[in-house]
Amino acid sequence: MFKLSSLFYLIPVYFFVIAPLLRQLLPSDPSPYSDNGNKYEEGGEEEEEESPLLLNPEFLSIDDGEPLTCAPDNYRVHLFSQTPLIIYIEDFLSVQEADHLVNISVPNYTPSIIYNGQTTTVDPRKRHSDRALLPRDATVRCIESRAKAFQGWKPHLHIERMWAQRYNVSGHYVHHYDWADSARSRGGDRLSTFMVYLAADCEGGGTNFPRLRKPRDRSWCRFIECDDTASEAGGDGKGQGVTFKPVKGNAVFWENLRPDGSGYPETWHAAFPVTRGEKVGLNIWSIGVLICNC
Repeated sequence: MFKLSSLFYLIPVYFFVIAPLLRQLLPSDPSPYSDNGNKYEEGGEEEEEESPLLLNPEFLSIDDGEPLTCAPDNYRVHLFSQTPLIIYIEDFLSVQEADHLVNISVPNYTPSIIYNGQTTTVDPRKRHSDRALLPRDATVRCIESRAKAFQGWKPHLHIERMWAQRYNVSGHYVHHYDWADSARSRGGDRLSTFMVYLAADCEGGGTNFPRLRKPRDRSWCRFIECDDTASEAGGDGKGQGVTFKPVKGNAVFWENLRPDGSGYPETWHAAFPVTRGEKVGLNIWSIGVLICNC
């Protein structure tokens, strides 16, 4: 009994005195989770270079190292959902920025397309709008930088080239996922989406998520449709879920993918038809580039 009790008292001596001395005298290899170990935080595998074939400047907004002078961020955020992460952003763009993007988009509009695996089609029954690739001037680059900073400058995350989307009367886009292999053929998939409203002098045109639950707090009625009797038509999901109103300069941000790479079914969404006027939106998609030995 005496020996057992003595052993019991020696246990804390080992953990708090002997073990720290051994770690100093016999240091182990760098941890796969440390910066000095030259490892990834996930999986502990050696860092690999991104394939240059995947970093296509016609598809991704590649940082060329040129210095930017951008205005301070003045937006305000409201957490809508934790899982999936959905954040409503007031004044993500200033009035001047929104107007500038609308103006530079005008010469570049072509009918919007739908991705079908490796092919694309134009089908106004499903997607009735025009889209315009935005030239990467200083304002566009500052917005790209803002979108990256908002997400914490995640490694291997790139912003796709940004497109303006113009919806005239009857313009709409049926329910769909942003992450449904739309970018996988180019080396990754869309981790997240910003839906930004550049112009909203319209009726209708809300962004509908039929699988989200409407919050009880009526404060959200500034940003979402709260009158169920005035639901907009537009495919399945009519009168269901949550519909964000188009508000100039504001944005809805959401994560498309779970940590394991599977998509969130709650991100099923649509652009409801515009019934009067014109809506112009801005898609900002963040793609996670796949890593390979090349």
